[in-house]
Amino acid sequence: MHVLFVDDNPLMQQVISRFLMSQGYTVAIADSAEQALHLTRHEQYRLMVIDMRLPDRDGADLLQALRQEPGMACCPAIAVSGLGEDDRERTVLAGFDAFLSKPIDLDELLAAVRRYVDTDRARAFGV
Repeated sequence: MHVLFVDDNPLMQQVISRFLMSQGYTVAIADSAEQALHLTRHEQYRLMVIDMRLPDRDGADLLQALRQEPGMACCPAIAVSGLGEDDRERTVLAGFDAFLSKPIDLDELLAAVRRYVDTDRARAFGV
């Protein structure tokens, strides 16, 4: 299962990508909105995990742009934010399917990922 993770924090990129890969998912990392858009033009993803605060674009604006890319209109998206509950309502209005506060609880992340991706593949890896 191919997941796009968009976050400009290198430590967050490392922790989340390694965790998801250990659970049997493939992860592409983008550290900016521009890079995320570039990646979706060359690859299809089954799930997007997007930080709400990026250096070059707001996460909500990025989601709208990503959903315009071919094959991405219905791709589930999880918003992550260090501002906690202050961003929750805004993410729902922007069209995100789920919201996680930073620091991200890995069990919550895994539950959210499983909710939106192919459960047969997850079972194959014992998750």
